[in-house]
Amino acid sequence: MMDTTRWPQLAAAFSAFRRPVVIIDLEATGGNPYTDRITEIAFLRFDGNEVSSYRQLVNPQRNIPEFVSNLTGIDDEMVADAPPFADLSDDLLHRLRGTLLLAHNSKFDYTFLRHEFSRCRLSYAAPTLCTVQLSRRLYPQFFKHNLDSIIERHQIAVGSRHRAMNDVLALADYLELTAASHGILPFVEQGSALTLPKLPPVGLHPELAGQLDALSDSDGALLWLDSDGLPLYADAHAKTFREAVELLHRNPALQQAASLRFLPAVGPLHALMLKAKLSAEHGFRPSENDVRPTDYFTVRFHPNEKGKLQAQIRPLSDGLYPDRPNGLFLHKKAAKRALDAWAREQQFCPAELNILPPGYDRNAPCPVAAVGRCQGQCGNIGEAARQRQRIETAARLLPVADWGKAHQIEICETDTLNGRRLSFHCAGGALQMPDGSWYFDRKLPAVFKEKFRAHRNDIAVSF
Repeated sequence: MMDTTRWPQLAAAFSAFRRPVVIIDLEATGGNPYTDRITEIAFLRFDGNEVSSYRQLVNPQRNIPEFVSNLTGIDDEMVADAPPFADLSDDLLHRLRGTLLLAHNSKFDYTFLRHEFSRCRLSYAAPTLCTVQLSRRLYPQFFKHNLDSIIERHQIAVGSRHRAMNDVLALADYLELTAASHGILPFVEQGSALTLPKLPPVGLHPELAGQLDALSDSDGALLWLDSDGLPLYADAHAKTFREAVELLHRNPALQQAASLRFLPAVGPLHALMLKAKLSAEHGFRPSENDVRPTDYFTVRFHPNEKGKLQAQIRPLSDGLYPDRPNGLFLHKKAAKRALDAWAREQQFCPAELNILPPGYDRNAPCPVAAVGRCQGQCGNIGEAARQRQRIETAARLLPVADWGKAHQIEICETDTLNGRRLSFHCAGGALQMPDGSWYFDRKLPAVFKEKFRAHRNDIAVSF
């Protein structure tokens, strides 16, 4: 424990955040959180009237570039005998989970931490407060807000810059001066306004609050449960912790939830599959999340009283289906145009499919036969049976919105941090589940569109 009398105003201000506050600084081999690694971690942890410190060199398991060593003073020899992050991860997670994370340019430190924990297959997330943004808010008269400028402006005594603990102590001293000069209440108000996401609401069920702090801030699926274990809400998330906290503030009814189930995912498709899995296990229909009408349509074929298949344009709601959708469309007009074009290309009778133009006299001669595009054999029983088989085969060729000419695809998702890789079979705008059923979710079209735009190399088109 450290002497708390050095930061009395800061300790008092931090107590208003209702959770421990960590002032942290990291040093790394570079600025890319996917390829670079942490070389040093230091932080102060404020918890009520107690302040504890942590300082540790970390073996990045890769060479430190010379220019980085010149900047930080940390070279390969210094970290050669230091533990790798994986050996520190359990202890660090215990110290950092459930806190508010403060850092100067918090995105850098937070992202590096999340990625290091993810490489260890551990979930870590926290609300963050960037002290660069806080400085801009509290000192708008100044142009520069980097730590060097702040140290010079406030004449803060500091040891060697760019060593983690020296930067942490300098930042804590600056925040102490700021809380004292501006007052604790304005400091807390501005800090709260800049916290991302907002701190979770007060009064949550203890189990729920603990589970919330144990989430990751990456892809995953969440199911919210009441005190009887009954499902309240399910969804897939790209930044699970942040989106869950935002959901609690946006939907106060969920603040009555007693617990939640979280399944981490490799990517957005995997997250949606896990959402469907959780919903099915708990008897919760995904469409119960939202009463809004669906924005998507598909074509279904149903037999009439004579057993002949007829086409129907139907809304496609979130949920599991025994069969894949036959095409995916953004509105009924697009579906109607595509269905007419498909019937012409496949030489299906529009009368038999029940897709003749509205108001057309059904006793009049078939318009397709009249222009010589049909041999007029649709009334023949044998021909009808053959057409039924052809319809069932050709239905998979109906277009899918934003898929171009693709109808059936395989998509791979990879977690670049821990190497986990999964493949997904998709067709007609839907995702095939492991049991062979098909899942549609209103989030899927946007996911597919982004896959085609930015991850085309991960897609194999079957036809």
